[in-house]
Amino acid sequence: MSAVQKIADTLEREGQKTLAFFDDLSDDQWAVEVYSDGDRWTVHHLLAHFTEVEGSIPKLIKRIVGGDPGVAEDFDIDRWNARYTMELSAHDRDYLLAEFKSRRSATVAMVRGFSEEDLEASGRHPFLGPAQVKDMLKLMYIHLMQHQRDIRDVLNR
Repeated sequence: MSAVQKIADTLEREGQKTLAFFDDLSDDQWAVEVYSDGDRWTVHHLLAHFTEVEGSIPKLIKRIVGGDPGVAEDFDIDRWNARYTMELSAHDRDYLLAEFKSRRSATVAMVRGFSEEDLEASGRHPFLGPAQVKDMLKLMYIHLMQHQRDIRDVLNR
């Protein structure tokens, strides 16, 4: 199996797991605060964050594959996340779930169109710093898994 196919398949599978995770939550669980530092993100805010990342990071990756250097060295990821997560969190969960699903499908299709050489392209990622596209793509599912673990931990307390 090629690296492109493996990453695309994993993104697709993990996207489905993420949707199932959120589908299984009760109404009360959506308002539970997961992070209390900074902007105090609830489960709903985290879905908005996932949805935002699923739009912005693939755009960045496309630019890097096209030769762009990526984000500026002084890029403020916390300010970005606060602004755009709050904007998207104004939408209800049905909208966010549908939008995440649509964006993840577009990400998987984008990756399936990449060559193995595209995965080796390098640029600056907002969290990783200088990195190859393949690592940026892997972080897209690892990132969600980490946040879902945090949600589970809070909900199980």
